[in-house]
Amino acid sequence: MSDATKAKTEDKIDRQMKDSFPASDPPSFSGGKHIIGAPKERESEAVTGENAAVKDAEKKVKKGDAPEPKTY
Repeated sequence: MSDATKAKTEDKIDRQMKDSFPASDPPSFSGGKHIIGAPKERESEAVTGENAAVKDAEKKVKKGDAPEPKTY
């Protein structure tokens, strides 16, 4: 990335931060270098809808037995 491109990117971030202040949400522009998903070094397999724990949780929600989520 050239210095001019880097400066332009920094300017965009700074402008969005200024426009969003004092909001609690971060600026929507983040540079686009983020990786989505679990890390490759993940120790366990991703849970699917066929997993017994997922099916059990779905049953609890449908029956109304699931606890209400707590907010802190």
